Amino acid sequence: MSGIQAPLLIPQGMASRAPGQAFQTPPPTPLRGKIGRKKRRFPIWAQVLVAVLTLLVAVGGVGFWYYQVNFASSVGQITGRQVTKFDKNGNKTTEESSQNTGNNGGMLSGGRVNILLLGSDNDGKGNDGKSGSPLAQTDIVVTIDPSTNYVGMLSIPRDMRVYIPGNSAGKMDFAFSYGYQSGASKDPYADAAGLAEATVEKNFNIHIDYYAWVGLDGFIKVINTAGGVDVDALHPMVDDVYPNDVKTNDIYGFKRLYVAPGPQHMSGIEALEYVRTRHSDLGGDFGRSVRQQQILTALKGKLQSSDTVNKLPEYAKDLTGYLRTDMQIPDVIKMANFARTIDAAKINKLVLSPPYSTSISGSSDYAPLCGTILPDLQKMFGNEASCMSVLGNTTQPLSKQDQELARNNPSHVSANTSDEALASAQQMTSMSTMSVPQTLGDPFGVRSLLDLMCMVTFENIKV
Repeated sequence: MSGIQAPLLIPQGMASRAPGQAFQTPPPTPLRGKIGRKKRRFPIWAQVLVAVLTLLVAVGGVGFWYYQVNFASSVGQITGRQVTKFDKNGNKTTEESSQNTGNNGGMLSGGRVNILLLGSDNDGKGNDGKSGSPLAQTDIVVTIDPSTNYVGMLSIPRDMRVYIPGNSAGKMDFAFSYGYQSGASKDPYADAAGLAEATVEKNFNIHIDYYAWVGLDGFIKVINTAGGVDVDALHPMVDDVYPNDVKTNDIYGFKRLYVAPGPQHMSGIEALEYVRTRHSDLGGDFGRSVRQQQILTALKGKLQSSDTVNKLPEYAKDLTGYLRTDMQIPDVIKMANFARTIDAAKINKLVLSPPYSTSISGSSDYAPLCGTILPDLQKMFGNEASCMSVLGNTTQPLSKQDQELARNNPSHVSANTSDEALASAQQMTSMSTMSVPQTLGDPFGVRSLLDLMCMVTFENIKV
């Protein structure tokens, strides 16, 4: 049909308009769902929290990896090494170590704790654990009462003849060796420490909760890793009968040891010689204590240096094979921190040499004099402590030689020692020591393991 126009198409939803009226756009239809909502921002505090947590997880992961790579193997070979338990007849028992039966809070969180410190001179005289069984020349029982901060130290001389469970009477240092040879378990060092513990319990009725063993070769390695130590020798020292048993073909020989007065830079072997010699110091055993403190202070100074953190893995490796304990690493750290708070002058010391023992005729051994020992022993460990002697209940007067030793060896300090004698010992020691601040943390426990090594090497819990 011509002349007729088709109507305009009006989109659906659009209003129609009259002729001549302007076209009007309808209002937009509101959008529904998320698109129509105002976007919410993540709170700033939450963003910071997530960032911090992420950083901590990352740092923790790196720290865990670093520990596993550099320390886990060494620390695992040093701590938590269970001891073989023997009864007083030398039979292996099923009793668990104190680390499994103690308080949930660990050591120093409950009652009294007794720790046996053992030191072996792995000098190659058939006692290095390879060509023969090692001896324990150092046998010290440290007793700690955390509730009163009481600390006592009982030193049993290596030449004291005692009853060794499952064996005949012999020197105290043989107990460790006999245990090593016993074959009671697959770990000879666990057997050795266990029989040493049983020997202490049999002869003195002192229950041992933990042990720590140190081989002195580890001390040499640590000093060398530190780059040696600088010491100012107070006076010349000459020892014509120093045992020449380190890096020599004649391990049973002797040599003439001379230390010149004045500043000295000492390697590990030289430092060990400096603290071991007993025949050349004008100050006697007090002088030896001063020398030990000199080496200890010099070593502590090296451990405060800026490169110590980088050397911590190497120190841990130096201790591997030369330090063993059934304590866990948190316990070692607790004990080391506790030791730093103790006043050395208040540590009770009981050394069982004359007048607490007497030489046995025809030998170089000594026998305990229980009548003299028991009163001081019970003051240190309580009324449960007792004493057995190869001499039986007989009393025996001290020989002139033993009387001289008892009178002129002031380092043999009893539980009844006067404050004057303790002050004298403290004064001698302070001549060469200085306070070294603990500026570095101990995140991996290696510093505390080094402290434990020093406790045994220097025969003193106050390191």
